[in-house]
Amino acid sequence: MNKLKIMLKSFILAAIAVFALNSYAPAKAALPEAENVNVIIDGEYLPGASVYKITPDTEFFSIKEVAEIYNAVLEWKPVSSEVVMQINNKKMSIKANSNYVYFGKIPKKMTMPSRLIKNDLYISPEILTSPEFAQITETETSWNKQALVLTVNRKSNITAIRYFTRPENTEIVVELSEPLAYTLSKGSASLVLTVHRGKVQRDFIYANNGMIRDILYDTNGKSADIKINLQQTPLLVKSAKLEKPDRISIDIIHSKKLDITNVGETVIDSREEPDKTASITEISSENQDAAPDSAAQPPVTAQYDNSLIAESVIETDQDNKDLKKVPVAKFENKNIVDDSYSIIDDSSSFRQIKKEMPAANDGSRRKRIIVIDAGHGGEDPGAVGPNGTKEKDINLAIAHKLKALLDKDENYETVLTRKDDIFIPLAERTNIANENHADLFISIHCNSNFNRDVSGFEVYFLSEKATDSEAAATATLENSVVELEGKPTKKRALLQEMLWSMTVNEYINDSSELCSFVASETPGRLKVHNRGVKQASFYVLRGAQMPAILVESAFLSNYSEESKLNTGKFQTAVSDSVYEGITKYYARKDKIGVLKK
Repeated sequence: MNKLKIMLKSFILAAIAVFALNSYAPAKAALPEAENVNVIIDGEYLPGASVYKITPDTEFFSIKEVAEIYNAVLEWKPVSSEVVMQINNKKMSIKANSNYVYFGKIPKKMTMPSRLIKNDLYISPEILTSPEFAQITETETSWNKQALVLTVNRKSNITAIRYFTRPENTEIVVELSEPLAYTLSKGSASLVLTVHRGKVQRDFIYANNGMIRDILYDTNGKSADIKINLQQTPLLVKSAKLEKPDRISIDIIHSKKLDITNVGETVIDSREEPDKTASITEISSENQDAAPDSAAQPPVTAQYDNSLIAESVIETDQDNKDLKKVPVAKFENKNIVDDSYSIIDDSSSFRQIKKEMPAANDGSRRKRIIVIDAGHGGEDPGAVGPNGTKEKDINLAIAHKLKALLDKDENYETVLTRKDDIFIPLAERTNIANENHADLFISIHCNSNFNRDVSGFEVYFLSEKATDSEAAATATLENSVVELEGKPTKKRALLQEMLWSMTVNEYINDSSELCSFVASETPGRLKVHNRGVKQASFYVLRGAQMPAILVESAFLSNYSEESKLNTGKFQTAVSDSVYEGITKYYARKDKIGVLKK
């Protein structure tokens, strides 16, 4: 009898559990209507996610798909009808058909209750965008209902890793959002920087500048590991922890002086299809010397395809056993690098406001004047991304970063055509450059296309004939701002004709060469498709009495690149690319000048 009572009690409890699992939706309830969502994680597109319409005016996410997005572990508790999600050793629990979510042990009431339908729990976007969820996942999440874009950016206290090349030295700057201690040690043909308590998203920078091959980085437990693979033995390595802003500077003194005046051509080695399951993707690079007696350089055909980069495990050496999973480009290194150099912590002797990579200027040469034009502004937003990003804001942010970088260099003086959100006519922008007797005119823009799959970096110089139909369309889009300048007049038409006639072929050739130097810097820094150097008839470049180029940083119309453009990391990479291109362009000009003498 007792056994029968126990069996009956177990049956009743099981029935209650089954009822609890299905009480929130009819047994024959159809799955909610699904609509594809563009999920962008750290600027990269994640396919396969959906938003679900349980009622016409609400959106829900599947808890299973949320777990994939945030790399979380789920535990279903049928008796209490709740899902426990574990991320970064932290837990949150969500009860079916309840407005409450427990972040750890702290409850928070949401506007919409979760819903249990056919063995899946559906939750409101309100949970993902809450500050409590951000703290648990260590991310910042935004949801655009109209554009159906879920943007996830993982938090990091290492905000950027940059490198600058000069003939005598290469400096690597690790920018921090807070003061962090570090250790710098030698690896096999490498330097290994360990940033204690550092957090950084796994990535790499492909430099191939003659001193460093690439820089690989990842978070490893309670520290961040940054591995700098070397191409030659340094003469000396100096490191310093600096403030205002917080950063770590690694100054690698070259044992052999580098010639930075050649335009490099970076291409992916596509001789064989990459194995999607392989742990290592091989990428090769070749350098081409620019003809010293040629004023104009051919368009750079550098390419970069993120699809070829596999998550991989590098072959570690004895000096660096703990540097494990990172995206890696494995290169053939023909140079033999030994460890006969010294590493010096030079923090005490560095000024706290030290300028990164100041180029030597003994005062015998005047400063070169660079006019930086942030495209669009005021009532002219420029292109607008699917998530609502306005081109004018991105252009201004990049322009300010480029100005700050050039201002640190004693060789340059800078002028902005606009410092804030104001509208300036196209002809006036070039006129500002002419009145300031500028040496270079750099116009910063973001691209756009009706096809949201189109992506990449482009850089233009002036020509009445466009490189192709896409270049012509880009010029038409950028020139459309003239509609905001009032009705066409004979005076303005005459001005445009005069400005075009003032454009000298010498400047066009120099502009082409500058474009090549800038474009060659972008593949390893931006890691977006490099569409190369193009030419088209941009009104803003007409009449410039100096070399003038127009930079299209990336496509704001592309979901992934819109997300990238909104990050300080990408904006910094664009400004670094333009700055290094300018520096190498003038190094070549100086070299040619010496040869002619």
